[in-house]
Amino acid sequence: MKRYSLLLLLALLGMTPSASSFAVEDEIVIVVNQTNPARAASRDTLRPIFQTTRTEWSGRSVMPVNLPEDSPLRKRFDMAVLGLDPDGVARYWIDRKIRGGERPPRKVASPNAVLRAVGEEAGGIGYILASDVNPTVKVIARIRDGQVLPP
Repeated sequence: MKRYSLLLLLALLGMTPSASSFAVEDEIVIVVNQTNPARAASRDTLRPIFQTTRTEWSGRSVMPVNLPEDSPLRKRFDMAVLGLDPDGVARYWIDRKIRGGERPPRKVASPNAVLRAVGEEAGGIGYILASDVNPTVKVIARIRDGQVLPP
């Protein structure tokens, strides 16, 4: 109802909204290699994997894959899974480096590179838009409205 009221108000004011002003953000999905036996993962499972405090999962070494820090998709993922904004993520990795912790996840340039890396590595895990999923990966979780949900 609110949306129609807003549209009516805009029409009365002689303004027309662009198509993108009401577009819904595409859902983020967390994907693993097809050979991974996992069927689902919660935020509590994903967080230590992407903070590299958990290096094994489903009986194998895990290889998390991240997009660049300035990627809008990465920012949404980090807020939902890690509970950190870009500055918080940067501080986390600086602290880990100082303390001698594990290295950050492998960084790749694009969602296509995430698909390639996860599809080729048995322990690969990454995130992409739902619209980018292909047969080389399996969805184990979704991020919708900032919440990690089952596939």
